[in-house]
Amino acid sequence: MLYLWTMTKYLSVLLIACLPIISCGQIKNGKEAKGLIINKNIKVEVEKHIESSKEFDAFNDKISVYKNSLLVEAYENDKLIYSPKVNTPKQLFKSFYLWKGDTLKIDGGFGLFTGFGFTVNVYKNTATVYHLLSSDESPAFAYKEGDKLIPRLEVLCSQTKIILSELPDSLKNQTIYGYVEFKSDNYYVSSGTISGKETLPRKKQRTNMKIYFKSERLKI
Repeated sequence: MLYLWTMTKYLSVLLIACLPIISCGQIKNGKEAKGLIINKNIKVEVEKHIESSKEFDAFNDKISVYKNSLLVEAYENDKLIYSPKVNTPKQLFKSFYLWKGDTLKIDGGFGLFTGFGFTVNVYKNTATVYHLLSSDESPAFAYKEGDKLIPRLEVLCSQTKIILSELPDSLKNQTIYGYVEFKSDNYYVSSGTISGKETLPRKKQRTNMKIYFKSERLKI
């Protein structure tokens, strides 16, 4: 029951946040875009990495929620602090796509209220992937060490790769499958607070990720 209540709360926040930005968009050519590969066979690889999360199946009519392989290399202060292990249990993952003006956005992330993953923007036939970090509880991230902490970052990436089974039609509800790979730029994470005051120094981090995913259009 706690899982269901938590997910309900998350979806309520998500849907309210997305209401002002959803609109029908258009990509000039629905078969290709610079920066990504269209390959319908990626579905086969995706299905090797994801599995149903039965606790959250009831919410799949709004947003795709499932368990996914965690293929991450995480660095803190330029030292490797996490890398994928053989037989690492799959982690809870959420994903969806929507239209924001004339931009197709695809989001995918591990976790519920605090999470990390990717966001892909396809605008004017060009696709770009960012490393996504979010915290719904309190601002925790910054692009630079001295910047103000904010609750969501979209971090620039290098050595990127994006594969989609197809570019979805802006007027249809479709399931798309995909793969993203990237190395993020550095970003900073709060070390916490004591008596309401931020504990310093902040942690410099960067992340290499490979993510297989499926997404459906966010349904309101």
